[in-house]
Amino acid sequence: MTQRFESEWRARFERFALRHEEEALISGWSETGLRLRLLAFSDLMDSFKLASPARVLDVGCGAGSYVRLLAGLGHHVVGIDYSFPSLLRAVAADPGLKGRYLSGEAYRLPLGTESFDLVLSIGMLQALSAPDLALDEMVRVLRPGGLLVVEALNARAVASRVGRALKRLKGRVDRVRVYDPRIVERWIAGRGVQLDRRLPVCLPPRSLPQIGRLLDHGILRRGIEASAAASELVAHTFLFVGRKCETTTNHTKRGPLK
Repeated sequence: MTQRFESEWRARFERFALRHEEEALISGWSETGLRLRLLAFSDLMDSFKLASPARVLDVGCGAGSYVRLLAGLGHHVVGIDYSFPSLLRAVAADPGLKGRYLSGEAYRLPLGTESFDLVLSIGMLQALSAPDLALDEMVRVLRPGGLLVVEALNARAVASRVGRALKRLKGRVDRVRVYDPRIVERWIAGRGVQLDRRLPVCLPPRSLPQIGRLLDHGILRRGIEASAAASELVAHTFLFVGRKCETTTNHTKRGPLK
């Protein structure tokens, strides 16, 4: 089942890239989903105060949206993905090749240990059956003191719980992995990364885009971000931000995540 899950996702991403030119569709997202994720990440970047140029790695870069964003800020960015058609789309969208693009697996990053100042992974954990191996590798290539940004779909959200319950009633299997945000925090801490922030990203249902305007309201958004309980109920996904500890204690290879 695990091998089938991952092979289906790989085929899905390749199919998306071959069929579509729009960045959101290449990743299997809506335009709103991509826009709000980029806005949330841009807000985080404003608080990072990274030295420029920083060395940045985007694991599961897809069409290269974050690679181009970060390269446009003057950073040296590498995007890696296992979908070659997606990488071709990323290269085509970056005619000046401000970023570098590599074909590779998140479980075995072909990159040096402690060689990046920032490692990010957006929209990838949902398609993995062994997130522990991917997290181990991301932490391995991150320098001590470097920043880690990981997105994980929120299993505690009301919409997510209802959706999973309906699928079980219909005998259908989930196509994506969703995660309890509190458990993700423990995974990150267990790999020698101190969590700095957990940012909720609230996405409207595709069938009800008008809800997006409500969620975009500044007062409501700030209220959700300020309340851990409220964000767990309504956030579609979370961006987890942490900083790798300066100590050299080996926190990686902790075994499968539970």
